Amino acid sequence: MDKIKVLITGVSGFIGIPLAEKLLTQKCEILALSRTTPTIKSNDSIVWLEADLSSPNSYREQIESFSPDVVIHLAWQDIPDFSFQTSIKNLNQSLEFLSFVSGLKSCKKILVSGSCWEFNIKKGECLETDVSIPKDHFTWAKHSIRTWLEMICKQNEISLGWFRIFYVYGPRQRAASLIPTVLNDVKNGKIPQIKTPKNANDYIFVDDVIDAFAIATNNNFSSGIYNLGSGKSTSVLDICRCAERIVRGSDTLTLQLENESKLNIADIDFWAGNNITKEALNWMPETTLEDGIRKTWNYINTLC
Repeated sequence: MDKIKVLITGVSGFIGIPLAEKLLTQKCEILALSRTTPTIKSNDSIVWLEADLSSPNSYREQIESFSPDVVIHLAWQDIPDFSFQTSIKNLNQSLEFLSFVSGLKSCKKILVSGSCWEFNIKKGECLETDVSIPKDHFTWAKHSIRTWLEMICKQNEISLGWFRIFYVYGPRQRAASLIPTVLNDVKNGKIPQIKTPKNANDYIFVDDVIDAFAIATNNNFSSGIYNLGSGKSTSVLDICRCAERIVRGSDTLTLQLENESKLNIADIDFWAGNNITKEALNWMPETTLEDGIRKTWNYINTLC
């Protein structure tokens, strides 16, 4: 059986690296496009392409020669800058890139990392069938890419998987993100500096996210929007409590934070409805919050 040829953008990110490693174990051949080349297990089935999506000439020839069967588009520059300038830059780069790859005769599937922010819902369950309206420049850009890509993929008979990822966390995540910040704070005996500790979101471990991408890479599926979330919401306060118990074996700091925030009100509490994803991809999130935070903590300790 021939290897599946997979082109991945944004491989240097904390989703991209473990995804590439996962697909290598499944005998895929990978062309990894990134502005920088990260450290990854040596394997003859991965080819690195240092290129910038803002410069099509830096990637066109090698991608055309590679002839990908599947394209996974993870790249989104300059997060957490969600300004108009950054959003329209990413929009234009993505349209240019996706227009090129969707025109390749070899391309049969395109998988894109969307965002739970696209739902523009502050409370309740986010269904994959919900019609949502952009709320800012970032979500406008994401919506624009998806609606255009749906048309192009239908015209070219390409399967499109638009994965709306909820609050993904895990090893290699930016140190300034919530869970790494909380882990480092409690390690240092500090009360986490959280402005809205009662707000709740859907947190999903990175391994569960890459499993969904891997399943879609290797199996047939119907084009559509797929939610990647745990299916339940967890408050920031409970994140802190879980992290402190893992790091310090207590919840003393979290109790202090809870006492200080008694008057706070939760104005955000939403989670993923993922029944369609479970059925269509035969996928289930398997990592508990405690196991995911523990794995993240173990990784942070390897950097010390």
